[in-house]
Amino acid sequence: MLEKDFIKMWVEKIKGEFLKNFPDDFLEGVSTSDVDLPGRVLMLGPELFGTFEITDSKGNPYLLTANFTKVKYFLYANRTTPVKMKLPVEEKDINNIVKEYEKYLDSLVTMIEKDFKKNFPESKSFLSVSNHIFGTLNLLRY
Repeated sequence: MLEKDFIKMWVEKIKGEFLKNFPDDFLEGVSTSDVDLPGRVLMLGPELFGTFEITDSKGNPYLLTANFTKVKYFLYANRTTPVKMKLPVEEKDINNIVKEYEKYLDSLVTMIEKDFKKNFPESKSFLSVSNHIFGTLNLLRY
């Protein structure tokens, strides 16, 4: 098996068996409100005096907050560029959901790495391969 075949196999495997939708698959039992999104790619801007800015792909400011976990929530939720999302009402729920999602992403990396080492024991390109898999699926881990 070549690395490109390994990448393709894992992309399909994650799409078919493991892919979860953030935030919907992590909101069970949590009180939420609906938030409008721009329907475009959101990007993290620079931190300025402890405040983080999210802009859309046209450079328009979208969100300004001191809570980096909230920034991550918005960026994770915007993976498929929806126009609406559910945002937990309680700040602690935002933190818990982001932690749970990041554990999920880390578990994907662990599964991929285990299989990669089994198939390519001498290779040093796991980071590149895993980045390619995540990039193809538009998954990010902040």
